[in-house]
Parts: sequence; structure tokens; C-alpha cells
Amino acid sequence: MGRPPRGHRRRRRLPPPGRSLSPPLSEVLKGSPVDSAGSNRVQEADVCALGGCSRSWRTACDADCVWERLFRCRWPAAAAEAAVASRVQGWKALYMNQHRRMAVAISNVVEFVGSSLNNGSLESEYYLKAIADLALIADIGFLDVQFFLFSRNHSAIINLIGLHYSISSLHVPPTEVSKALQACQVAGRKVCVNLLKLGRWFYGFRLRDEHESRKISLNELTMSEGAEVLAILNRGAVHEVFRLRVSLADMDK
Repeated sequence: MGRPPRGHRRRRRLPPPGRSLSPPLSEVLKGSPVDSAGSNRVQEADVCALGGCSRSWRTACDADCVWERLFRCRWPAAAAEAAVASRVQGWKALYMNQHRRMAVAISNVVEFVGSSLNNGSLESEYYLKAIADLALIADIGFLDVQFFLFSRNHSAIINLIGLHYSISSLHVPPTEVSKALQACQVAGRKVCVNLLKLGRWFYGFRLRDEHESRKISLNELTMSEGAEVLAILNRGAVHEVFRLRVSLADMDK
């Protein structure tokens, strides 16, 4: 057989009835970054960025299965209730709504801390209230802390509150918290913990009050040396500690 004349277009062979020209979505996603959605490496920002590459990737990244995986990874406790609502809204819409709810709730805590600062210092009662308020937010998880509290746009005090909450309330291993701090580029930030201890009584005489100050980086707080500092912050101003406050070690940061 000779070659078809120039300009001749070959007819595209149609698939049998019931079969699609495009490969199944599972095959498109298999082995791709989207296939890892929900892991520590791939989150919704990566999925949205990939979806902007082409029309086919946009379709793949909008798939319900992708956003379901992201939702279940970030808010596992809320997944069962969301599964019922997903039949109406879809997982992507549910994810976005939940993300906005977390943003509003956590921003309220951040605003409270900002309004409670006195010359750049935060008293222990307000520090502990901020952590308690975070615990009242339903379904908050470690990824939410990373999104909204480990941001470089916030001060080291806000970063510290997120760190303390993750370890003491969410029970995230300190090594994982350290990795997250480094990924968010805030691990080297330093805070200063200031204590005022009332002077002890000695043979009828009251000794002078003691002032203690400890500068420590956020990353050091995830190590054994930082456990004592976190324990002091967790106790607050009790017993011999008359006053406890947290401030920035370097006001430029």
C-alpha cells in the first residue's frame, strides 16, 4: 500500500461503545504528586498549583477522591460527619469551608494575643488562655497549627504558642514539631522567658526577690533542654513564681 496523499487526515478510530478515549482517573493519578495528596509532602497548595498546569491536570486535581484524602488526613475526627455531607457538597467544597472555619477561629486567638501584649511581653495568664482557647476549637490538628501559627508573618510568641500546643495538647512528637518549624523557616527564632520569684523567708527575714531570664530558640524547645522551659510555662505563675511572662529575644524578629 502506498502512503496516503499529502494533506490527507487519518480518521481517528473510535473506541468500542462504553469505553472512553481518556485513561481512567485512577491511572492518571497513579504515581503522580496528586497520588500522595494528604501526606506531609503534598498538600492542597501543591494540588491547586498542579491543577493550573493544564486542563487534564485541572480535572484530575478537582477529583473528589483527591480532596477526600486531603480532608481525612487533616481532620480525621471530622471525616465521618463530612462523608455524609459530601454527597451534596463534594469533598473540595467541604475542605475549603473547613479551612476557612479554622482560619477564622485561629485568627481570633492570634488577635487576642496581640491585644494582650504589653510592650512586646505576654503575661503567663494570657499565654495559657491562648493555648486553652486553641483546645476549644473543634477538630483542630497539627496541619492547622503549621498553616496558621508557624507562619513567618506572625511573631515568635505566636509560633511558640503553636509549638507548645502541638506538644502538650496534640501530643505531636517533638521531632515532628522541629521538622515543621524548620520547614516553615521559624526554627531559629528566639523567645525570652522571664520569671520573678518571691524572696524566701530566712530566720524571720525576707530575702530579696529573684529575677530569672532564659533566652531559647524555638527549635531548642523541642529538645530535652527545652522540656523544662515548657514545663515552667505550663505551670504559669504559681507557688514561688510571682510573675511569668514571655517576650521576644530579638525585637527585630
